[in-house]
Amino acid sequence: MKFKTFALFVAPSVLAMLLLIAVPLAGVAYISVFNASVQTELVEVTTKVPVFAGVEREVTKMVPQPVLDEQGNPVRNWEYVGMDNIKTVVDPDGLSGAFTQEGSDPESSGRFLDNLADIYYDIVDIDFWGALEFTLLYTFVTTPLVLLLGFALAMTVDNAVKKMKGVVIFASLLPFIVTPLIGSLSIYWLFLDNSVITSLLQQMGLGKIYFMKDAFTIRALIILYGIWHVTPFAFVIFYAGLQTVNKDSLEAAVLDGASAFDRVRYIIVPHLMPLVVFVAMMHIMDAYRIFEPVLVFGSNLFANSLQYLTFYTLNFEDNFNKAAASSLLTVLGVVILLIPALTRNWREHKRGY
Repeated sequence: MKFKTFALFVAPSVLAMLLLIAVPLAGVAYISVFNASVQTELVEVTTKVPVFAGVEREVTKMVPQPVLDEQGNPVRNWEYVGMDNIKTVVDPDGLSGAFTQEGSDPESSGRFLDNLADIYYDIVDIDFWGALEFTLLYTFVTTPLVLLLGFALAMTVDNAVKKMKGVVIFASLLPFIVTPLIGSLSIYWLFLDNSVITSLLQQMGLGKIYFMKDAFTIRALIILYGIWHVTPFAFVIFYAGLQTVNKDSLEAAVLDGASAFDRVRYIIVPHLMPLVVFVAMMHIMDAYRIFEPVLVFGSNLFANSLQYLTFYTLNFEDNFNKAAASSLLTVLGVVILLIPALTRNWREHKRGY
């Protein structure tokens, strides 16, 4: 293929990536190295203050008010701060303080595990590190389970009766069709104090279980949602891949006396490995940006996430410069987690040539 033809072929995709990814990312990076503050001025304001029996007196004070431009919008002052916003998010002083505070040195006491636990709790009390802790926990727990359950479901459907395949595929896809917000609400409603699940467990003699009042159960439910919601995606990809497995190789393996486990291990899994890497990459990118379940469960005290931290900084702290820094750290984390998969794909690509 000529270079000109190739360039024309990829130009729309490159342009879309520049406009939809590179430019917004560059804008976020630019905002993160500045601090914006509203310019104010002291204005003399006179108000009437009630004194007694309907009597009022005038009080004059100098009150700071925002300076408005010609369009009536507040004038903002921009100050270049470099990496200060990222340092504010990461809070390195708080992190080092978790290791250096009195009683945290394992050698100073025989309670080694207790000291480690104290250090851990001090670290996760810091907003960024607490959000990172649960984000990584969610990512590393759901990813292998999604891959295993998706593969198992694909194998089950592939070997099912032909008449049942359509019904099973449709039922399996329902969790993935539901939007993340509605899916999170479904899990949330099922485990409320007087919901179906809690009432059923109580009737079974297990007592009243308050799922929403414990950090462990809230985290477990969010992870359950992640597995339930994404497994159908892995199932569809793996099921499509199973249709391309060489049937002659499978028949030859059967004739050679290979067991079902051996056929899966030596023929099917190697054939699906590129799809396994693809599903893992897609889920890691999605899992590292977990937001809806944390928002729905209102559990940021027990299960915060980096995406929710950015949302909170932007909407409740009203600090879009700090929120931009938090977003950059989230993107950086996704890139770091994808490095092993990207490296493997690059090696496979080079080996192919």
